[in-house]
Amino acid sequence: MQENFSFFNPVRISFGKGILKNVGKIARKYSNNALIVTGKSSMQRSGVLQKLLDILKAEGVGSTVYSGITPNPTCIEIDEAAKMAKDFKTGLIIGLGGGSPLDSAKAVAVAAKGDIPVWDYLKVKAKEALPVITIVSTSGTGSEVNRYSVMTNPATKEKPGFGYECMYPKEAIIDPEIMISMPKYVTASTGFDIFVHVLEAFTGKMKNAFSSAYCMQAFYLLKDNLINAYNEPQNLDARGNMALASALAGLAIDLSGTGIIHALEHPVSGNYPNIAHGAGLAALTVASLRYNISGCKRDFMLIAHHLGIKRAGKTDDEYAYSLIEKTQEILKAIDLNMSLKDLGVEKEALGKIAKEAFATMGFAVQNNPEEIDEKEALKLLELSY
Repeated sequence: MQENFSFFNPVRISFGKGILKNVGKIARKYSNNALIVTGKSSMQRSGVLQKLLDILKAEGVGSTVYSGITPNPTCIEIDEAAKMAKDFKTGLIIGLGGGSPLDSAKAVAVAAKGDIPVWDYLKVKAKEALPVITIVSTSGTGSEVNRYSVMTNPATKEKPGFGYECMYPKEAIIDPEIMISMPKYVTASTGFDIFVHVLEAFTGKMKNAFSSAYCMQAFYLLKDNLINAYNEPQNLDARGNMALASALAGLAIDLSGTGIIHALEHPVSGNYPNIAHGAGLAALTVASLRYNISGCKRDFMLIAHHLGIKRAGKTDDEYAYSLIEKTQEILKAIDLNMSLKDLGVEKEALGKIAKEAFATMGFAVQNNPEEIDEKEALKLLELSY
């Protein structure tokens, strides 16, 4: 029988081509004064930021922009944005962009309601936050539909995640037309993030019937659309299906968490902030799959089936292992077949990364389907090097 679990997700999702045009009416339900939290360039270059500003203005919603979010957001950036929200008496936070601005928007919403630095909320439970609307421009993190936020402390290089019930966005706007502007590398790295989200939510100790259902549909959508979106950037059907897979994956990890791959990757990109999260995951995944296969044979077989891998007389062991082979094929097809060394990680940093995985991402370590200690985690890093 299924282990006990609880399910709660209050995010209203609006999905569709051109759905961005409705954001003014949606925002006005919450406030007539919004702070837009976004990155430094992509939403500006694509014209999406200006389009958003025009839509809000037409609906009588005033707006201020904080555009200092970096690919691995820091607590300093979040505190700066929260101060801006307070100074301008903002009643609504709008996160615009990929996972980094959306993660940051949720953290800003908490910090703007409190009187302590955002880093302190790792130890002090947040009980209230400003309302948040997420407008996602990539297909990957699932941050648009869940409570979680990840930030880096530039002084210590720690990169933990945190999330409280008050941090759920009120609304998520998922418009595939916005995603056409994604560069190929971003399409690949964020798309592979979806793959690892559903992989770890489906195999982790906290999996349940609801999260597994989300995962299976996400795997089905990933089957062809990840590579199609990579090879055909203007393919709106592929973009839309990847956006749906991202949201499903976000719902899945909100319920069932991640595992050792995410636990190890957070300190990788925390110590090397120029490494894209999805690229770090790509370097770590194959060794981690091999480590977990003995305890996940049935799960690996189910995933293989949903990815369209034919059984064709394979034994259970062979069919489970075919998932590892398929993962390697996907990584080659989207040009993410790389090692930690290829990404610029220094070998002498591996011990520090292993320690930080347990110090800052212990919940993900504990959720891994196979028990793992720091020594074994270091071995995984070495195998991924």
